[in-house]
Amino acid sequence: MGYMGLGLQKWIYAMRPRKPFSMQRKGSFTAVPTYSREFKLQYSNNEGSYNFGIILFFIMVLVIALAIPRWIEDSRLRHQQELAWAIQKDNYAFNFLLKSGKWRLNKGRISGAYSEFKLAFAIKPDNVELNALLLETLEILCLDYNRHCDDLLTLE
Repeated sequence: MGYMGLGLQKWIYAMRPRKPFSMQRKGSFTAVPTYSREFKLQYSNNEGSYNFGIILFFIMVLVIALAIPRWIEDSRLRHQQELAWAIQKDNYAFNFLLKSGKWRLNKGRISGAYSEFKLAFAIKPDNVELNALLLETLEILCLDYNRHCDDLLTLE
């Protein structure tokens, strides 16, 4: 046995290629031990794993029981924030539509003002100022242009 460099021993370096699909291989110089033990399936008397499972189950139930109220509180708080955000957006849109409708009414664009007031009415139907402006706009449209007279009758 010689040493050929690059970490290869001579017997590895001089090995011939094996035949395809053959199981034959060169044996090693050390005998491989063979084990002839037989294993049989049997019941384990280890009670520690059973107790560990029960303890783990109770810990998980405890953690979940402690986490549920916090989760419910966070969900309620998130819902309140979303509701406040929606109300704020509605108020902003209502104020914008009311201001735009007044501007169009002052400029003489009656049908544009009516569309703005109608959209604002969909947001807040109980606003007194909006109802007065919408009634005024519908009176102008019905008397001068003979349009939306049925809306005027339902509003009155």
